[in-house]
Amino acid sequence: MKKLMAIILTLALVLTFTACNNDSGSGNTGGGNRDRGNTGGENSSSSAGVGDIIKFGELEWRVLEVQDGMALVISEYLLEYQQYHADYDDATWEHSSLRAYLNGEFYNSFSSAEQGRILETTVINNDNPEYGTPGGNNTTDNIFLLSIDEAQTYFTDDSSRIAYFADGDVHFWWLRSPGYLSDYAANVNGDGYVIVDGIEVERGFVGVRPALWLNL
Repeated sequence: MKKLMAIILTLALVLTFTACNNDSGSGNTGGGNRDRGNTGGENSSSSAGVGDIIKFGELEWRVLEVQDGMALVISEYLLEYQQYHADYDDATWEHSSLRAYLNGEFYNSFSSAEQGRILETTVINNDNPEYGTPGGNNTTDNIFLLSIDEAQTYFTDDSSRIAYFADGDVHFWWLRSPGYLSDYAANVNGDGYVIVDGIEVERGFVGVRPALWLNL
């Protein structure tokens, strides 16, 4: 009888140990915690920190700032070439065709659940810091570009601002600030240097690197 009880106790301990091991490993992906509010399989974490790369929608995003459960993120890669504005004409961020595209077609590429996590943001459009070129009215956007000041603040040096397409090609990327004239827009060059003078707004060979505030 004692031998039978010992066998039963041993089996119980083995089953308990196995169940505990299975529970401790469930949901773990590479040692990180999955966001409890995820929809559609995003890998963004509720504990995301500055410098982290998170998944949102079909893209990877770099975290630039975190506050109160929200994160300012910028696409890790250049997405495509776009003109800042379709015509070679004076164009503040408010009236640019690139702003219309990002807050229209690009924003609509996200699912309704994903759109629910993108926060509407008051975007401050300062004048060019060297030439005083008017930045225009402040705007309310879901998607936007960084300004000159933001590009210099959120990245520690030129090398950290260098941006690539997914295929590895390095290229320029637009900022929303005006250049030295109203028909020029600022940008970051292939060496990561902020070009305050800017280039003509209708140039089509400059990359797009959108930014947004995300509810974590």
